[in-house]
Amino acid sequence: MNDGLLYKLLHEEIIDVILSLPEELYDFVKEPLTVSKRGLAVADEHEPPWILLPLIVCESIGGSTDKALPLCASLQFFMAAGDVFDDIEDNDAPLSLSSRYGTAITNNIATTLLVLGEKAIARLKSRCVDDRMIVRILDIINSYYLTACKGQHMDLSHGSAIELSENDYLDILSMKSASQIECACYTGALLATENKKVLDNIKEFGHNLGMLAQITNDIAGIIEKKDIINKKITLPVIFALSQTEGPANSLLIRYYRKQAGSADIDIEQISDILSNSGALHYTAIKMEFYRLLASEAIEKIKESGINTEKLGMFVK
Repeated sequence: MNDGLLYKLLHEEIIDVILSLPEELYDFVKEPLTVSKRGLAVADEHEPPWILLPLIVCESIGGSTDKALPLCASLQFFMAAGDVFDDIEDNDAPLSLSSRYGTAITNNIATTLLVLGEKAIARLKSRCVDDRMIVRILDIINSYYLTACKGQHMDLSHGSAIELSENDYLDILSMKSASQIECACYTGALLATENKKVLDNIKEFGHNLGMLAQITNDIAGIIEKKDIINKKITLPVIFALSQTEGPANSLLIRYYRKQAGSADIDIEQISDILSNSGALHYTAIKMEFYRLLASEAIEKIKESGINTEKLGMFVK
């Protein structure tokens, strides 16, 4: 099935789930689902179809995309809820939901999205998925998202700590970000097969794809300077802090620790230090490492007689 039709079917599934909401709540809940890479967003033809990942995995293994639609919708509700909770944590951002609507309403939006995620999963029953499998999938989703919560807690606990090691940072990425991609792949596959070898290879693919995606974002955040502006500690920053000395290192420490006078530091200076330290080059090597691992997982999946053409577009 072509991606355009899959987007249309997913949009219809999501709208069908939220139609029961009163109009005033419907509009609030719909908003976080329309942002980039969420279920009601306009598809970006220059990006892999991340929204459709569970459907693509299910279809690649020979499963029914119609059967997987409630799962895909459910994951979009859960991810949108996570976005809204992030908005609450970043309430100083002028465009955040909590800045515009207040914490109470924003909390209710996030809670509603979580409940809708549960209701969407229940719709698997209408696709002839048995109760045992529905309970299993819900338990898997909850387990992965609990892992993501642990990663978020570690991230919030560290805050802007520049002492964060590379290993600790990668552990946080694994729990907070890669777990969600792995969950999408694993649960999508589970609706098509219970073959342990295939499922293990799919999980391996999803995990490394998630790491690849996040580290790619780390590079983009430095190149586009948005992560520099926000003083966000990412892999390039961790590398640069460990490799620089003297005035360059002192400037990085003062900037990322938000010490007195840090607001007056030119972000171009920080950008130059990060570039000259080899941080972007090192992060690109890490990115290619996870791309290789994801590609190797695809080859293992292919050995089981599965058409991996659509999976391959996520690692290009």
